[in-house]
Amino acid sequence: MLVIGGMGVGGPGNLTLSLLDAVRSSDQVFAEAYTDPEDMLTIKKVEELTGKKVIVLSRKDLEEGQGDQVLEPAKKSPISLLVFGDPFIFTTHLALKRRAEQMGIEVKVVHGISVLSLAPSCSGLDPYRFGPPVTVVYPDERYGYFPETPYEVIADNLSRDLHTLVLLDVKHEEGRYMGFSEALGILEKLEEKLSKGALRKGRPLILLSALGSPREIVNWVRLGDVVDDKIYNLPKSIIVPASIKFYEQVPPDFQRMLHRNG
Repeated sequence: MLVIGGMGVGGPGNLTLSLLDAVRSSDQVFAEAYTDPEDMLTIKKVEELTGKKVIVLSRKDLEEGQGDQVLEPAKKSPISLLVFGDPFIFTTHLALKRRAEQMGIEVKVVHGISVLSLAPSCSGLDPYRFGPPVTVVYPDERYGYFPETPYEVIADNLSRDLHTLVLLDVKHEEGRYMGFSEALGILEKLEEKLSKGALRKGRPLILLSALGSPREIVNWVRLGDVVDDKIYNLPKSIIVPASIKFYEQVPPDFQRMLHRNG
């Protein structure tokens, strides 16, 4: 049997009892750590609370090996794979689940807190007014790789009066974690290129860091403001708000720019 369990976000305090029970019942425990260098604190807490040794894998281990390191032992005994956030927010874990089922392995899922639910809650915006999320990825201009998808998704959501949650790229094996300044610079370049007016200078944005943890920061800024990345902890994300309804929470300085009764 394979348990795919979400460790949530925000640190060890957000581990669930269901997850810990699943780990205690497992013969081997693996964990995928790739988003935050402080992920190991949560993994160490799992070891402390369960008495189980956790073997840490990278996303590369799961993708390139098709998860064989986890799936082969799961044919014979209970195995847990722990991931941050909720297991099926990203497609890697869905693919692993499908492959396990094709191999005849029973799969159990333990869900965890995700940034997709935390972001609306922490921002004070209506979760029903969010469109599809999108990720700003690292471009590689040497090869002409500068994806326009983040801008297109934001522009489409704004055209439908929907907020957008923007996730920032991570290259864990390379030790690269995109900061706000870099992400905003990419979005500004896309505005210059595509010129749809979705991300003009001065547009209000919400910067989110370390959601669900004691280090959590939620700041409203304007596009073009100088952002000091040093004060923000990982993981980081951005909300591009659409118009604001009367029941949503907005700092007074931003109400005039975004507020519509509705």
